Amino acid sequence: MYEKNNVEESCRRILEDNGGAIADKARTILLEDPALRKDLREPLEFIAKNWRNPLTPAMMRLACEAVGGCPEETDEAALAMSLISLSLYIWDDMIDKARFKLFKPTLFGKFGEGTALVIGGLASAKAFTILNQMNIDKVKRQTITKLLWDFLVKMAQAETASLRLRKQKVLSAKKKFWKIKTEATDLETCLKIGAVLGNGSESEIQHLGRYGLCLGIILELRKDFHVSVNLTAGLAERIRSGILPYSLLWASERSEKIRSRLSNLPNKNSIKQTQIKEIVEDALETNVLDNTLKVIRRLTKKAKEELIELESNNATRTLQLFIEAQPSLFIRSLHTSQT
Repeated sequence: MYEKNNVEESCRRILEDNGGAIADKARTILLEDPALRKDLREPLEFIAKNWRNPLTPAMMRLACEAVGGCPEETDEAALAMSLISLSLYIWDDMIDKARFKLFKPTLFGKFGEGTALVIGGLASAKAFTILNQMNIDKVKRQTITKLLWDFLVKMAQAETASLRLRKQKVLSAKKKFWKIKTEATDLETCLKIGAVLGNGSESEIQHLGRYGLCLGIILELRKDFHVSVNLTAGLAERIRSGILPYSLLWASERSEKIRSRLSNLPNKNSIKQTQIKEIVEDALETNVLDNTLKVIRRLTKKAKEELIELESNNATRTLQLFIEAQPSLFIRSLHTSQT
């Protein structure tokens, strides 16, 4: 069992023990395809080096085990879902015009829109090929297919609405939070699929799905806050493109000073670091950190309540430890990023 006295290490081990192997396979599976290596080696090597996602397979495996299933039964579906997540990750950067993320170029930023579009499409195609070849019964296949379709429809609706609102310049914190919640259906779907493969009851599937949704929102809020206070050095780019993060929108709705600074930037193509620093300082004066932490704690409590409805076992206890750690990990991430 994982220890509670070292939260960060325990959470890292949870992800690696349950999702590390599939994460490594997902990051190289396209590169290892001889049909793709010749013309796409450089961008595929870039993905293999810069992208890794143990969270998706770890949560699917734990969900399966939580309902009494064999966790290895999720391996193929987890690999496919990881590749779908890669596609959305790539395409989201294109939509947001994000050329850099976490101080590194994105695939879109380094290789351009065309290559990013192609790689995202190939990742999705590979994912559905894997799903199509899975040896599962008809009912499970139909259930998983519907879960994936519903998830992708929600993502498409969210991006379409976001693009429309951005064009109309009417983005608000409420609408941005709705988009964050929609993006979190990625993890909701992962846990539901894991529970389906573990032969979970409808009630168990729904409880685990809601746990996944809460966790997904928390993780999206954490990334959003990092951007809002410029810990990723990407806030200027967001302001230039008019794609403000949720936490900054929340703060600006409570501060005339922030709204004035944003509207009076003389030239958004050359925003000075002093201007970004002033915006961040003004945002922190609105108690935006306390608000974000309050939301994270509320979601943590809600996720734990979903687990209470399940039979206690090693997997549910691991999921509980992981969700309980999130408020602490959020605070620690701010100190780590600053150093």
